Amino acid sequence: MREFDFNFKDIVEFAKDVILVTKSDPIDEPGPEIVYVNKAFTELTGYTQEEVLGKNPRILQSNGTDEKSKIIIRQGLEQKKPIRVTIKNYSKTGEEYWLDLSILPLKNSQGVVTHFVAIERDVTEQKNIQEKLEILSRTDSLTGLLNRRSFDVILENELSRFKRSGEIYSVLMLDIDHFKQINDRYGHATGDVAIQCIAQSCESILRSHDTIARIGGEEFCVILPCTNKKVAYTVAEKLREIVSNTSIAVLNEDISMTISIGVSQVEKTDIDPAVILKRADENMYKAKKAGRNRVCT
Repeated sequence: MREFDFNFKDIVEFAKDVILVTKSDPIDEPGPEIVYVNKAFTELTGYTQEEVLGKNPRILQSNGTDEKSKIIIRQGLEQKKPIRVTIKNYSKTGEEYWLDLSILPLKNSQGVVTHFVAIERDVTEQKNIQEKLEILSRTDSLTGLLNRRSFDVILENELSRFKRSGEIYSVLMLDIDHFKQINDRYGHATGDVAIQCIAQSCESILRSHDTIARIGGEEFCVILPCTNKKVAYTVAEKLREIVSNTSIAVLNEDISMTISIGVSQVEKTDIDPAVILKRADENMYKAKKAGRNRVCT
């Protein structure tokens, strides 16, 4: 066997990745008992070696740690098989971080698993970037509301729920009146502010389980679960009134705005979510043709 003139323990101790070793048994409290952690572990978690030796890795978990990941880890420990998961843990100060975690069984000279080694790479930055990209893919960058693609998914789910339970819902389609004139006269930056103002006005009165999305330039859609057309009309009127009493300041001028809203209630004959959306859209254009700044059903 080839001999080396260096100590493998030094490599492990100063490795960039976190390395943690536990006994293989018992798995349940108070085990699996931590018998070794390297320098990277103490730097990432804020715990000293003295604070964790004899404890178990669950001290790094909290309510925010994914239950599925914990189940996968437990199954691997019970079966004494290698596992790999991405998991959220918590430092000594409560700061969350993400790990690419690999756990490997270690056998003694008789082939019996006596320990587990966890090799952990901090992937917090990558995870945060991934989450930001996922949010961007679902939301409208100007308002922070859901975008059209996300809204369509929720609308489809709402129709499926209606077909199962028969619980009605309504949809509002709203559009900023004379928006082109705002853009042409005051510029696109002011137009953006107008759109943001409408979004904030809508969010201020909608319930937590309502859904609002920006689906086009100056167009918004709202899903009102468990709401019939009569109640939806009342909500729409409140929205219209709030917007009509709101203005945005540009230089020395206050710009007032109005919106036109179409209301549609789901019907038993609706076979596609686009149908209820189309009715709401048609009713919105009825409101436009009737003079704007009104609600039509």
